[in-house]
Amino acid sequence: MQIKRKPRVLFTGGGGAGSEALNRLLSPNYEVYFADADLNSVKPDINSEKCHEIPMANDPHFVTSIVSLSKKLKLDLLVPTVDEELLLLRDAEDTMDCRILLPPKDFISLHLDKLKSAQCLINAGLPAPRTSIVGEMQEEFPFILKPRTGRGSRNVSIVSSKHELDAQLLLSRMEASKFVVQELVHGQEYTVMMVANAEKKLRAVVPVLVGNKKGITIEAETVNDKEIICACTKIHELNPVSGYYNIQLIKEADGSVKPFEINPRVSTTACLGLAAG
Repeated sequence: MQIKRKPRVLFTGGGGAGSEALNRLLSPNYEVYFADADLNSVKPDINSEKCHEIPMANDPHFVTSIVSLSKKLKLDLLVPTVDEELLLLRDAEDTMDCRILLPPKDFISLHLDKLKSAQCLINAGLPAPRTSIVGEMQEEFPFILKPRTGRGSRNVSIVSSKHELDAQLLLSRMEASKFVVQELVHGQEYTVMMVANAEKKLRAVVPVLVGNKKGITIEAETVNDKEIICACTKIHELNPVSGYYNIQLIKEADGSVKPFEINPRVSTTACLGLAAG
């Protein structure tokens, strides 16, 4: 009798903070692999035979390398976790023999752009921090300055004056047009796991209370917060998609919920959602 093999899953960004936990939680039922441009960043707890080096997303051979690896490993599922990879791999899906855990291309494009993402929520009448291009909220200091595209809190800062704004832009060595300014919202930060099936129906909404954050979330715990679940369900109803994505939000003292970013990919806190069942 032939023994049925475990489904094979590959996560990119294998050097991320949640990889060790993902490996531990999924290994009983899946063959779990990790890929990264820097294998030294992958936790030593993960068997080196399960780790594969890949080029950076801006390398011209990135896509062909991933396609070749997916076929070599006979993958069932590819899970990209790095923003720069998402559109490239979504476009390459037809060349692979496995599925990709990503929302549709238009959803990815929308929410990789932090200005368009926030404006989409605001235009739909959903609560979100006021977000605009640099120069349109100068009178509303302090506010958040962040790249229009980016991840891991890189070049994100709170600025309290025109002088601080100019200094941060200078230090970033990036054009002002590549930044947005966002209303500074006070409250408790949460990151929320959103999972929908092929019919775009939500199967999981898992709020995670952020305890310690250094660019990425380091310490957190899952919570059953009805207000957050309701707010995130409304966001999904605005643009229902299949797959996995992540919502970062602030819950203010009065209970109001303001999402400040939507990440169209698996987040580092996915392991907490799995651990929660």
